[in-house]
Amino acid sequence: MTTTIDQPRVPADLAGDVELALRATAIGLSVAQGDGDRGVLRLKGPNDLVTAIDLATEAAVVGALAEGSLLPVQGEEGSPGECAPDRWIVDPIDGTANFVTGLPLVACTLARLAGGNPVVGVTADVTTGETVWAARGAGAWLRMPGASNDVRVTTRSAAIDALTVTIGDLSWTSVAPWPLDVRSAVLREAATMFGKLRMVGTSATELSWVATGRTSASLAFGNAAWDVAAGVVLVREAGGVVRDARGEPWSLASDSILAAATPEIADAMVDAVRRGLADVQDPA
Repeated sequence: MTTTIDQPRVPADLAGDVELALRATAIGLSVAQGDGDRGVLRLKGPNDLVTAIDLATEAAVVGALAEGSLLPVQGEEGSPGECAPDRWIVDPIDGTANFVTGLPLVACTLARLAGGNPVVGVTADVTTGETVWAARGAGAWLRMPGASNDVRVTTRSAAIDALTVTIGDLSWTSVAPWPLDVRSAVLREAATMFGKLRMVGTSATELSWVATGRTSASLAFGNAAWDVAAGVVLVREAGGVVRDARGEPWSLASDSILAAATPEIADAMVDAVRRGLADVQDPA
């Protein structure tokens, strides 16, 4: 991880939003780290779980935001359909399946949109309490529990054959335009081009890892706003690039997201996607 000891200089128009986002995320993190029931309350869809802590964490974050902002909130559990161009976006527990089973890869993540674009992002690791935050024009920063100062983080460059990258889940529930056979083909092609592949189960965590230089790229076959909006700001402000899986400019309307430490790594990932798509379309 490449870090720089510095002091954040947040643009005046975003300073209040950053302070509020960090405070709201910290409140949500305390709920997520508590002793609440991790049992599954219901299914939103196949393999899409909701727990009592999901609901309690989102309620705590939304309540904190309401104390300092009049903007609407798009919460994964309570208000997924909110689409105002200026809004907050909350995913209280990203990686719920990990959370339910006790795998320590879980995030609480929050973003602020302005004009439909992410301008503030915060992602906190529920297991460690480590928090990565960023604001447009202010860089990306790491906040460790108990530390007196935040530390600036950047993406890192690495030789292609030494890369560790994360790639989205494989599942029988995968549907068009990224069904299981396409995902499998992309995975196979990526495995021939990169040093190590990982499947993590939380897009928010994966994107924060790109921002902090722990991984060199992340590809997700989906683009739910609550999963990725904060990570987009983190990666961009850390010096990385964000596209969709085909290499096109990313937006909330994209069907996928690709984040990388450098344009060259992003290009290599896009090439793996293209090869995988070609393998499925012309298996011979």
